[in-house]
Amino acid sequence: MQAKTIIRPLLRLLERFSLEQEKDDPAAILAAIERDVRFRGINLWILIAAVVVASVGLNVNSTPVIIGAMLISPLMGPIIGIGVSLATYNLPLLNKSLRNFIVAVFFSIITSALYFLLSPLKEARSELIARTSPSLWDVLIAFFGGLAGIIAATGREKKLTVVAGVAIATALMPPLCTVGYGVATLQLSFIGGAFYLFSINAVFISTAAYLVAQLLRFPNIEITNIQLRKRIRRIALLIVIGTFLPSLYLSWQLVQKAIYEERLRLFIQHELSYPNTSVISHKLIRRGEKTLLEIVLIGEVLTEKEQARLREALAAYNLPIDGIEIIQGRGSDTYTPSVTQIEATYQRFYLESQRLQDSLRVLRERLQMYEKRDTLASSLLEEIRVFFPGVSAIGLSTLTTAGGTPDSLYVVIIRHRGELPETPLRTWLEKRLSKPIQTCLLPEK
Repeated sequence: MQAKTIIRPLLRLLERFSLEQEKDDPAAILAAIERDVRFRGINLWILIAAVVVASVGLNVNSTPVIIGAMLISPLMGPIIGIGVSLATYNLPLLNKSLRNFIVAVFFSIITSALYFLLSPLKEARSELIARTSPSLWDVLIAFFGGLAGIIAATGREKKLTVVAGVAIATALMPPLCTVGYGVATLQLSFIGGAFYLFSINAVFISTAAYLVAQLLRFPNIEITNIQLRKRIRRIALLIVIGTFLPSLYLSWQLVQKAIYEERLRLFIQHELSYPNTSVISHKLIRRGEKTLLEIVLIGEVLTEKEQARLREALAAYNLPIDGIEIIQGRGSDTYTPSVTQIEATYQRFYLESQRLQDSLRVLRERLQMYEKRDTLASSLLEEIRVFFPGVSAIGLSTLTTAGGTPDSLYVVIIRHRGELPETPLRTWLEKRLSKPIQTCLLPEK
């Protein structure tokens, strides 16, 4: 009895993970996947538009624009097609998926390269640089993102929010556009890093599609040649392993860098915490075969004894550094350029602050002018309806001269019902406003 009491809740829990109740007919799923594989006509034009949008977003460092490009990109189709075709040994679908995948990659790189060649902004911003350092975490994102995408594709009711989320998470489009940037600017580091990131995304989305197709037992195409089946599996496995292994090395480097930066931060925080001396900057420099930590200080000059203590304390933090070079601000010619840079930076920020304050003052004055005009228009409408009941709405505006200053002439726009005597109305308005006016009457239909 106790065993049944435990097993039944477990079985009910496992039933929640079952895909059978919501799964669409396998033939319909395969037909939909095959339809999304094609890159011709509409799909190709959508791809090119998405590439341009993503390139602009990367160029101006706009995350929302890049996300928008991910949402409209149709790149997922052939990638999922490759994984499903491998799982079902559907060689015609595999050939079609690979062919269309190559077409999509080619047009994406060419379009983005042309954009970056024509763009006047050549500097690599943070959004571009972020696509050049793939790691193990990108493998996990691609695999589980692809898993969500293929599971959503197997349902009778397509989960559009899931598909959109997968498009954003797996980020297929930005790496290809970064490759285009590398081609346009002839920078191999951008081409290699970004293309590897795209390869990770493509391979592990396909891997997720392969596993789900196997798990759900999509109908296989009968291949009598057993050797061909083994060869397909072997090649697919080699591609997955070959894509996965470099990410482990890059992840190890990333972790080591993070550990180094954290230890260096702790060293600066704990060992250089002085009441009258502050750290301005620190960086690694090479002196022959040695790696030194250059620290720029401002404030009270550290004694030789204190500097020796810092060099001894450095060993406790296990950093790959051979020594410390301290540059002190007070009375040091070496530090003079840094002080000059600080003063220049302060002056630049001060001027920018003044400019923003002036702009804010102008905007406030304009806002007050508009509010005053709206108040005057409301008051005029109440007064004018006493003499001219047919008036239903009124608007005030001024003309702007070629020099950019407001003209003294008021433009009064009046909406009215029935006949409206324009001359008496203009005479009344000119006396009321104490200014020359030009009226524009708009009869209500």
